[in-house]
Amino acid sequence: MQWFEFPDAPAAADALAATVAQRLSIAISRDGQAVLAVSGGKSPVPFFHALRSQPLDWSRVVVTLVDERFVPQDHPDSNAALVRQHLLQGEAAAARFLPLAGAASDAEAELAAANAAYLRPTVAVLGMGEDGHTASLFPGAAALADGLDMSRSLPLLAVQPLTAPHLRLSMSKAALLACDSLILSIQGAGKRQVFEQAAQGINDSLPISHFLLQTECPLDVYWTA
Repeated sequence: MQWFEFPDAPAAADALAATVAQRLSIAISRDGQAVLAVSGGKSPVPFFHALRSQPLDWSRVVVTLVDERFVPQDHPDSNAALVRQHLLQGEAAAARFLPLAGAASDAEAELAAANAAYLRPTVAVLGMGEDGHTASLFPGAAALADGLDMSRSLPLLAVQPLTAPHLRLSMSKAALLACDSLILSIQGAGKRQVFEQAAQGINDSLPISHFLLQTECPLDVYWTA
């Protein structure tokens, strides 16, 4: 695990965008295609704006999601809507987008379709909540143990958080650790405190700890106050 600190959010967004673009470019040169999995929420927006300006062969990039709320794609809480509005613009509009939920009418059917269409990400960019969740692997959720089970064969699962709205579709721990690289992007003293607590030992009450204290996949942490 590597730790990187930045003086402000714009500096962190620019550095993160440059790193992600470089890794995607390497994968494109090697494999002819690269897959990027991103997180939702408000925090990634500056990163999305910085990344869409990077000189990539966007036609060879697939963008997908680490997790998604089970809502229609035009819903205000949709991560797909966020990605379309803030990342898939300009040159980046040439990327292929692979959302996790469609009409949000049949969770079981849409989860099966998302698992069938799944592509292993080259890079996954994670966030973290104040409760220590990452992706939609929430502490206390009934599906958490399944999501953290490294023997799980399907990459995506349904999660009903206890403390957040909407059923979620989420990448599992096994799927995330199968990526070429992971980057955790966090901001603020509160999240740094949660991070430091999670780094002390694996604890299901802080699911992010399972990603900080593993050796299967390289992890970089980008933090700004």
